[in-house]
Amino acid sequence: MAGWWAAGISLVGGLIGGSKSASAAKSQANAQNAATNAKYGYDLAKWDMDKDKLLADRQYAIDVIQAKERNEAKSAAFADSSRLAQYNRELQIRNREQTSLNQQYLRSDDIYKRQITLNASSAAAGAEDEIRKLQEIHAEAQFDSQDAYIDSIVAQGKMRSIGSSGRSAAKGVQATLADYGRQMSMLDASLDFAGRNSRSVLEEIARDKTSADLSAYAQKMLHPGTLPMPLVPFKTPMAEFTMPREFGPYDFGPQPVRGAMASPSAAANMAWGSAIQGIAGGVASGIAALQ
Repeated sequence: MAGWWAAGISLVGGLIGGSKSASAAKSQANAQNAATNAKYGYDLAKWDMDKDKLLADRQYAIDVIQAKERNEAKSAAFADSSRLAQYNRELQIRNREQTSLNQQYLRSDDIYKRQITLNASSAAAGAEDEIRKLQEIHAEAQFDSQDAYIDSIVAQGKMRSIGSSGRSAAKGVQATLADYGRQMSMLDASLDFAGRNSRSVLEEIARDKTSADLSAYAQKMLHPGTLPMPLVPFKTPMAEFTMPREFGPYDFGPQPVRGAMASPSAAANMAWGSAIQGIAGGVASGIAALQ
């Protein structure tokens, strides 16, 4: 009787213990599932936030590149404007200098032509004066020759008028003719000297004119030609910017998956299985005690 009592107590204890174990296993499985769900929610939220951060970082990189591109364009435009303004200023300076040189050359050429004309006029005037002097000398010599010839005739007439004849008269005529010839020789020598002197003066005038022309030419300004144009500025080269590539699914990585879930029923069944095994052992022990 005592064995059955013990077996009954053991059976009741096993049932109570199995119920508590099954309940505890089920609670543990539910808690594990809650933790798994919470971790999955965290992982999924973090995956979404990481994805958003990647997209935001890419957009920020694009904004930075676009800002650099705009700044590059502004800097290039400013450099182009500065060089263009400098080119225009150099062009104005060059054109003004070219105009000034052309005007100076025209003025120098005008002065040179005027000087050449003056030299020619001075030389012509000097030559005319010298030729006029020579002509006056020739005219005076011609008058002197005529006077001498008249004086010779008068002398011969006087000799004839006083009745000179014979040898004495011949000597007188010879003397008169000799004096006339001497005067003619002196006039010829004077004219020859005057001619040589005039040619010398004319040659000197020509040399002076040539020297004055050369001096004027030496002072003449050379033709300035055409000044070189300033270099046309080149366009400022622009840097090339590359935008980040589009993201693909592979950039975000695999989406989180929910972890393995524990089954409360299976946990309870396992607990009940353990309890049943314990109950069976207790029953067997009670039966053995009755025998």
